[in-house]
Amino acid sequence: MRIYLCLSTLCAGVVLTRSRASSGMDAGAGMDMAFESSMESFNRMVRQHSNSNLDPDMAIEDAVTHLSRRTVPHELKVAMVGLDLRGSPVAELVGGANRTRQLRPDDGAVAAVSDGTLSSGPPEINDVMKRIFKIINGMIIEDQNKLVLKTFECLKQGKSYSNQYRTNRMNFYDESYKLQEAVSTEKHGQVEQSEANARLRHLNPVRKETETNCNREVKELQAEFDRISYDFTLARKIADGTSCAKKTGGSSFLQSCMRMVQDKKRDGFIQFHEDSHQHELVSLLQTEKAKRAFQRGLVEAAGPHALLAPPILLQTRTRLSRSDEVGSEEAMEAQEDELAHRANDFRDYFFDDVKFDKETAIVDGVYQQSAADMDLSKQIAEARVFIQRKTSEEMRDYRDEDAPPNAWIPQKDLDAAARELSLLSREDPTSKEGGLTAGGPPLPAQEQGMPKDKEAAKFFCTVSKNPNCPRFRDKLEQIVGELQAEKTHTEHLLETTKAECKATLAELDSQISEMDEKQNEGARIESEASAVKSDATGAITAIEGEGRKILREWDAIHQDCIKTIKQLRNNVCGTKKLKQEVITIEAKQRGGKRLEINDCSVSEFTPGECLNREFATAMAAKGMYDPSQFAEGGLAPNMKHDCGLGGGTQYYTRQPVSPPKTPDYGADCPPLRLKTSCNDFECPVQCQLGDWEGWSACSKSCDGGMKRRVRPISVYPQYGGEECDPTKQEETCDALACDRPCTLNDWGPWRACTRACERGIRWRSRTIKKPATGAGKCARTFSKARYHREYCNDNPCPSEVVCLAKLDLLIGLDASGSMTEPGWKAQSEAMLDLLEHTKLSKADGLQIGIAKFAWDVTLVTPLTDDKKALVKAVKDMTYDGWTTNLGGLFRTMKNMLQFGRRDAPSICMAWTDGRPSYPSDVYDTTEGARELRPVCRVMVVTMRPAVPREMVVPWVSHPKSQNVLSVEDPLQMKKKVNTITTFYCAKIQRLDAYLMGQTTTEAPKE
Repeated sequence: MRIYLCLSTLCAGVVLTRSRASSGMDAGAGMDMAFESSMESFNRMVRQHSNSNLDPDMAIEDAVTHLSRRTVPHELKVAMVGLDLRGSPVAELVGGANRTRQLRPDDGAVAAVSDGTLSSGPPEINDVMKRIFKIINGMIIEDQNKLVLKTFECLKQGKSYSNQYRTNRMNFYDESYKLQEAVSTEKHGQVEQSEANARLRHLNPVRKETETNCNREVKELQAEFDRISYDFTLARKIADGTSCAKKTGGSSFLQSCMRMVQDKKRDGFIQFHEDSHQHELVSLLQTEKAKRAFQRGLVEAAGPHALLAPPILLQTRTRLSRSDEVGSEEAMEAQEDELAHRANDFRDYFFDDVKFDKETAIVDGVYQQSAADMDLSKQIAEARVFIQRKTSEEMRDYRDEDAPPNAWIPQKDLDAAARELSLLSREDPTSKEGGLTAGGPPLPAQEQGMPKDKEAAKFFCTVSKNPNCPRFRDKLEQIVGELQAEKTHTEHLLETTKAECKATLAELDSQISEMDEKQNEGARIESEASAVKSDATGAITAIEGEGRKILREWDAIHQDCIKTIKQLRNNVCGTKKLKQEVITIEAKQRGGKRLEINDCSVSEFTPGECLNREFATAMAAKGMYDPSQFAEGGLAPNMKHDCGLGGGTQYYTRQPVSPPKTPDYGADCPPLRLKTSCNDFECPVQCQLGDWEGWSACSKSCDGGMKRRVRPISVYPQYGGEECDPTKQEETCDALACDRPCTLNDWGPWRACTRACERGIRWRSRTIKKPATGAGKCARTFSKARYHREYCNDNPCPSEVVCLAKLDLLIGLDASGSMTEPGWKAQSEAMLDLLEHTKLSKADGLQIGIAKFAWDVTLVTPLTDDKKALVKAVKDMTYDGWTTNLGGLFRTMKNMLQFGRRDAPSICMAWTDGRPSYPSDVYDTTEGARELRPVCRVMVVTMRPAVPREMVVPWVSHPKSQNVLSVEDPLQMKKKVNTITTFYCAKIQRLDAYLMGQTTTEAPKE
């Protein structure tokens, strides 16, 4: 390695700083190039001029010129006077001394020449030549030493300035790195603020609009709640203030009225007597719902036969109950689908009891009908089809809410109402001759004429007969219950709206607060980064000024070194050339061989390792300067000095080379070993990073956003330390689409058939595994994608059967005022007949519990298989004749099930002839049924057309069409015992076979 490579540390530093500057920190690239150029020039100079060996290419004229610029010793001039320098450029060095002095015969030079001509051996050197050689050798050694000292002085200065410039560049790039980080951080803060501002520009108007809408909705619902509460109070006052005993004789509470509507068509309705206090209170009702509830309730209390015209507004409520054929099932299933679609809990909607799976069969196999049974079944089927077709054609898609409350009503609606009432009158079982109008005034129809004085009237009323008192009071309580349900529903909507608005506004406020914090945090980050950027910019300016100063100073020193070293080398080479010229002149004068005198020649300096000072001192004490002599296996890390203020010790060595020095007359070798300091600069400081902060929120909730995290720089890299690893990380997040469809679980198992005969249903379904998001779709509960059903056990039922299933059966009997005494008696007889058609056994049969409900719910008997106790309890029941508390019944049934069997399924069946009435209502009944459905299969038997099936659907279990049975009148309940038995029981046997004690065997399952 040559001497000029002693600056390798600087070069390495420049390369390192350049690699760190590759990311854009190249503001000092011009200064680096200037300093590199200067150092390369210095290295070339050292390579060319630090070697003091004889230059064979140097001409004697050049040598004389170089020597003339230095002080030639006078002794040399005097000593060379004796030489014949005529024609030689060397004569210029002797000058006046050679011209003033005359050559004498006894001079040593002449003697030497004469001696040389007479001798045949090696020429002898006289004293003059010895003196000349001595003086010239002294000049050579002097100039060699000066050259070495100056070279190493310049090298030392070069190292010093290299270290200074290296430190300057390291500081420059450290500050540039800080500047880059500050700019990046500042940009990050700006991005955070920009994202927060964009989000706030969206959130603030949304929050304002949401608050406005919420205030409007709450205000509207509050006003609606206030009106319905007022109407509920009036209805409660009317019900409490109405007593049947106050009216006597031919007077009546009610009036049957008729009013003219569009195109002189008539509309019939019932109202309280115009002179009564109740009529005055009804006129104060605020809502159309309350008015319609009173109109409907009074018509049901007085009976349709009391109307003077078809009740247009009430026609939907007076329809016949629909049959159990496919059309009715499809309508019910559509409503069920809508209810299930709104349900939050899938388990709440489907009663799932695996104990039912083994209980579907006719024990005696498929029943073969007799000819009489088949004829009867055919007549019934034809009648059902006829009624269904008529009602579906005439009343298709008609709803109460479709009729305007006080507007002119089209003729076609009046005609439809008249036809429906005519159908009712033909099939009313309460009339003596099979019609509602039997024994009374004919039912008014559009084609019937009226007295001319009434026909011209737009409004008139007649006093109707007093209705049955318990039935009348029950209807009033039904009206109160309907208004209470509406009040509860409106209150629920109000509270729900308030809660949703509060939650929505709280969520929006939370997001706004989060964005405000994000904006403030972004501003803080930007502010701190701006301060760091400003400091770094100022530091970079100062460092660049310092670097330029270092370059200027080094350039001056560099030029001085080049000039001085070149002059010293020329002096050494010129002196050695002069010596060889003198030898040549002497040989000519002597006329003999030329003297062969060689000066010492040495190799180039080789730099050693930069050593620890203590190790270098110990090695020098043993006379060793080559580290390889001390540690054959290589230097240990603690022996080297890579960095640190004060530096280490470095030896430069060189060796003599051929030809060897001529003894006595050759010039001695220059210094072969020199000691200098090395690596006198700060050690690199490595970057140190803090811990990662938490991930930021995803910039988007779906469709792919970005989340970020950062970590602080605890210690910035200095003096060539390694560049910091990334301080920021970004990752994609929430890459799933915003509009994602739901994911469904696999198909569940097929459920058992719901009936043993006359077509039941078995089904299977798929539940939701992951809900849909955004505008993603999800198949409805009863769509083909999620629900399969098929009919089963389509064989006809026997005419009389016995239930053999193992189950706990709870039955609720309606003791309300609308039931009337005859209806209650018919219910009791049907209940006794039902007991005769069951196999009661705690081990493998039925347990039956009975409750009756009116205003209160009375436990008639808990679950038991004691037939005698059941019969006695039924016979001892009394008729209450009050309201219809269905919600209370469902809650009582849930309590009764606590004493049921764990290994037996449960069925809860309510028999009712009217709507829920105070203290219960539709809302309360729906809630009670919802609480009961998870633990019991809920079934309802309706006993009057006044109970619409669409009202019952939300109460019963799935499948809805299999859990609702319609009986047209309570008086027909005893005839329907066999139907009711096959309705709830999935394991039946013919009664005659059961009574004869035949062995029971199960038929093959579907």
